[in-house]
Amino acid sequence: MSEQKDVEHNCPECDGTGRDSGMKPMHLGEKVEFRPCTRCGGSGKIKEADS
Repeated sequence: MSEQKDVEHNCPECDGTGRDSGMKPMHLGEKVEFRPCTRCGGSGKIKEADS
C-alpha cells in the first residue's frame, strides 16, 4: 500500500513571495500596496499531491 504525500513548491504566480505586487506604475513617494497572491493565498507555497 502506497501513501500519498503532499509536496510543497514555491508558488509560480508570486515566485514564493506570497504577494501580488499589482504591477502598476509608481511615482516617487507613492506607497506600494501588496496584496496576498490569489493562487497560494499569501503563503508563497502550493501543495501538490505526490503520487
